[in-house]
Amino acid sequence: MNKHRMTEEICLPPGHPIRLDDAAGTRVRCLRGTIWITVANEPDDVFLGSGQSYLIPRNGLSLIERIGNSSIQLERLQPRGWFTGLIRRLKFGPAS
Repeated sequence: MNKHRMTEEICLPPGHPIRLDDAAGTRVRCLRGTIWITVANEPDDVFLGSGQSYLIPRNGLSLIERIGNSSIQLERLQPRGWFTGLIRRLKFGPAS
């Protein structure tokens, strides 16, 4: 079976959490600093330090926010349109 995997490093902007919808199966890896992840209908928030990762277990709204100076890597098998659209928006800003 040929699986397509997409990964991207993202420097998180201060005070602007990344919003993901329907992100089940997306792995969030903290590359530097500390990040805070909240997933709808999950009982606890997740805090990751450098080198740690978390696999988003369910669909719904997920928020990823930095604490201090942080960067993350998002990884998804067989990315959907929202993933590539998110990467484009984070790298180049909103479409005009």
